[in-house]
Amino acid sequence: MKISQRIALLVAISLAGISTALAVDVTGKWTSEFESQVGHLKYVFTLKQDGGVITGKAHRESEMSKVDDDLKDGKIDGDNISFGETFHVQDGSAITIQYTGKVASDEMTLSRKAGDFGAKDIVAKREKADSTVSIAGKWRAEFDTQIGPQKYLFTLTADGDTVKGKANAEIGEQKFETELAEGKISGSEVTFVENMDFAGQTVHIGYKGVINGDQIKFTRKVGDIATEEFTANREK
Repeated sequence: MKISQRIALLVAISLAGISTALAVDVTGKWTSEFESQVGHLKYVFTLKQDGGVITGKAHRESEMSKVDDDLKDGKIDGDNISFGETFHVQDGSAITIQYTGKVASDEMTLSRKAGDFGAKDIVAKREKADSTVSIAGKWRAEFDTQIGPQKYLFTLTADGDTVKGKANAEIGEQKFETELAEGKISGSEVTFVENMDFAGQTVHIGYKGVINGDQIKFTRKVGDIATEEFTANREK
């Protein structure tokens, strides 16, 4: 490879990294309401972002129906976003609805193109996280696993949508204390990672939970070994 080609490749990689780094985080719920050729429509877009990939659902309400559809081909590059939705017609046919636009903080300006029926500009606004949900405190859990029963004490704090804390685990006669990483809270959903040092190896354990008062219902994925469900209760 020539030196000029190497330089061009390095520049391209650097620019791709900058683009991803500057991507706006669109994870959350976004609402929109507008008039269309089929009447008044209300939307809730529930979006999840993983790097430059967007997944999620569109909840659509009209005078005639309420429908939930999976989004497809979702992408974000900087503040540019695009995704698709399939509109199922009563005669059994389907229309592809394509959205393209810009994200600015808690507002998306989108061009909505429904098949060959023309485009319409709409605005979607991010729903604010439920401030009544509190995760701060100590949470205890006991559950069975493939290697026997385990006891956990999670000590959690929140700063905005960032969750920090530690996990104290008892596995048989062994005790572990691990600082949690990648903690996030959105509404009543919480996620974090426990990188446990077990038998000289680091075990990646990912947690996803739903907070309901003084309980969190967790699903956790232990590396490529197991997926487990359990409930943690807040200490009074």
